[in-house]
Amino acid sequence: MSQHQDDGSIIDFDSAARLRLEGKVRRLMMERDALAQTMRDNHAVMTQVHSAVLALVDAHDLAALDQRLDGHVRRTLGADELKVIVEGLQPPPDALAITSAKTGFVVGIMEGHAERLGPCLPSSASIFAARDMASEALFRLDVRGREGLLALGSRDRLGFKADQGTDMAAFLARVTERLVAAWAPD
Repeated sequence: MSQHQDDGSIIDFDSAARLRLEGKVRRLMMERDALAQTMRDNHAVMTQVHSAVLALVDAHDLAALDQRLDGHVRRTLGADELKVIVEGLQPPPDALAITSAKTGFVVGIMEGHAERLGPCLPSSASIFAARDMASEALFRLDVRGREGLLALGSRDRLGFKADQGTDMAAFLARVTERLVAAWAPD
């Protein structure tokens, strides 16, 4: 609908309304596309964690669990290094992923947090064998009353970011702590 003003100019309200609606439609389509991408990404992560958990539950002892953690699970999750550190634990001979630490190690690393994602902190140098890890995902474990840590390291500084969701990785940490507890020597 157009409206004439006294000075003879015409104000076109239809055109302005149409432009405003087109802008809203564009924003809604971008939001829909972003939501669909997030859903695809979440599904991919869920599939990776499911694959990792299935590999872990097939382990028959602590040594087999260690092999699966260092192999299939690490690769599936896209980590350059994966460690399960449990204070006072006797790891299997020649273990690559499952290691032991002195009492107080986890508290010193985690500084009161249950999980930490983002750039590697200086304290992380004591976690990973490779000194070139740039980002990390750390999850606190409780293995029969012993402090523990599930640590994933990446050389990619954006491999693990503070704003990433942690639900699936936290689930993997709970599965890992239960399996380590089931096979760990007293």
